[in-house]
Amino acid sequence: MKILIIGNGFIGTPIIHKLESDGHELLIYSRTLKNGFGSKQVVGDISNFIDFAKSLSWKPDVIIHTAWITKHEIYTRHASNYVYAQFTSELAEYAVRAELGHLIILGTCAEYGSQSTPSVAGITKLNPSNLYAEQKVIAFNSVKKSLLGSNTRLTWARIFHPYGPRQDKKRLIPYLIDSLKSEQDVHLTDTASMLDWITTRDIAAAISWVIKNETPIEIDVGTAHGFTNVELLKTLEGLLGSSQQWTKYSHETSLAKQVTLVGEDSPLLKSGWIPKDNLITGLQWVLNS
Repeated sequence: MKILIIGNGFIGTPIIHKLESDGHELLIYSRTLKNGFGSKQVVGDISNFIDFAKSLSWKPDVIIHTAWITKHEIYTRHASNYVYAQFTSELAEYAVRAELGHLIILGTCAEYGSQSTPSVAGITKLNPSNLYAEQKVIAFNSVKKSLLGSNTRLTWARIFHPYGPRQDKKRLIPYLIDSLKSEQDVHLTDTASMLDWITTRDIAAAISWVIKNETPIEIDVGTAHGFTNVELLKTLEGLLGSSQQWTKYSHETSLAKQVTLVGEDSPLLKSGWIPKDNLITGLQWVLNS
């Protein structure tokens, strides 16, 4: 199958490797070239849709859109969110005109906003609380409207909390690992929220599954198992054999003030896909990479 992948970043890269191993013919469109791929790469900027459209002459069967701003310090409020949302809408319009077989777009659990119970795609109300999440929701609604009644299959895959090798050092898991290895004090500002952590290799496997199997338009990509940041810290300290800093937070309430967790009845899980990693095997993978 001919698959155009937009973006070769933290999540896009493992998806590329997985689909290459599945035997698909890939074309990678991104702002920079990256070593380690066997597929053809094209350098370009999605802010210029006319330039991007040149790659569409390749006539892919599937397009996977992974690109969006993710820089830790600014992604929730940066104006480029508008650019990515606009590009996503234009991409959907192209998909209809070209009668594309399948359009897969990576959304985010942030679209759900603050929830007190696990989320189920297609049922849980979207409640974005920052610009990043708001523009994702706007893009989703625009894409869904554009593809309504067309022959193009749409998958909007909301990714929960991803982690894996070579993640931004300012993200929580790399921060915890670096702090523990250098014997520095760990500071946790959120000790009660329940979060669903999923490895990038499981995310890649989920996208591979979606290509091969029928799933609804909206899916959640997570494990359906939640952990507080204190439990995350405790697990890492156990794997590293380091001091037990988690105990300084153990007196705090265990009642979750926010739940960012995939519900067990979520469509992807109901379709038969199961993540291979649990928190321990996922963290071991990161530590050994």
